[in-house]
Amino acid sequence: MSKTIIISSINYDGEQATILFVPEHTDLTINLGEVTLPYTFNPLLLNPSRDVYGIYTILVNNSTCSNILKVPRPTPTVTPTLTRTPTLTKTPTYTPTVTPTLNPCLVTPTPTNTKTPTVTPTYTNSPTPTITRTPTITPSPQTCLQKYKSWWIGNSYLYYTGITNHYLYTFIPGITNISTGGFNMFNNGNTILLNLPIPRVYGTFGSDYLVTNINTWPQLTLYNLGNTLSPHDISEIGSPSSINNVTRQVFLTDGTYSCGDINGKWYRYSNIGVNPPSTSGQTPCPSIEYVWFTVESPTWGTVISSVYDDRNTSANPNTLSSTVGVVGKNGFIGMTLLSNFNQSQPSTIIPNNQITTFLENAICGMFNNTNCVDFNV
Repeated sequence: MSKTIIISSINYDGEQATILFVPEHTDLTINLGEVTLPYTFNPLLLNPSRDVYGIYTILVNNSTCSNILKVPRPTPTVTPTLTRTPTLTKTPTYTPTVTPTLNPCLVTPTPTNTKTPTVTPTYTNSPTPTITRTPTITPSPQTCLQKYKSWWIGNSYLYYTGITNHYLYTFIPGITNISTGGFNMFNNGNTILLNLPIPRVYGTFGSDYLVTNINTWPQLTLYNLGNTLSPHDISEIGSPSSINNVTRQVFLTDGTYSCGDINGKWYRYSNIGVNPPSTSGQTPCPSIEYVWFTVESPTWGTVISSVYDDRNTSANPNTLSSTVGVVGKNGFIGMTLLSNFNQSQPSTIIPNNQITTFLENAICGMFNNTNCVDFNV
């Protein structure tokens, strides 16, 4: 097992970077902190200790790009057992051969008599090679939440692109928040809390929740309500931006979505800059649009007895702080971060019908394709 690994870059050596490490065969994200490249990482110092194999995400300060380093475990090679070779009986015959002159550019054939042995093989019995096989590691079956997470990472982007002027906000995170989303979309924001005031780390999941990875558009948080009537809420906090001379406004809208046996209600919080470039002197900001939603089904026996709605419009619009929660069972509450952006006009919110269409495609697609529910959490 390798003990250390040196993480370096031709372009960024000497600069500060935050490194996230996902050990192989896990969905655990470990923050190695802010380091100076090149950086020597010793995973034996972790508690519990690990080896170096896995995926490293290097987030260089003052850069908008994430650098991914994959360190796979070497595949062992199969070494066959040596066998005895046939015994050869040599019968000499005489044939002419060509001997080259000392000058390689002037080759003339000079016939000489040399003995070339004719090989007559004598066959002997050889034992069959014995192949030693390395045991294969069989991964544990995925939980439903792991299946949802995999499906969302692979498919949600296709539905997000159906939103007019959809914006791929930049994930420049400190693990639990986005320092900037690009075009002044964030000045530390998108911090996600579940019931208790403990920020959730991007890319993690527990027995009853998941938060999708960085560079997954749009980001998703999903909370399993369990099989007993109980409260579950999702909060987002932070700051939309710190741009001067930009007037920001907040808009709230609600709606429903339905697709076969799956349906739910959604609650949108939109924070946008409304000044046109000519009056503010600034490029318009992308919209920041959180959409909370329930996932319900009569086949699951979903019960939503009450909704807690604290989408904050009374506070300073330069502070993000909103919560939506439910008391329920046998269903889910989720939240997704959407955005649109058009540099030629003031920020606008996503139309209600496009939010409904997105949920009917993405959320329904995820549950229908994974065909997996488990409320015993």
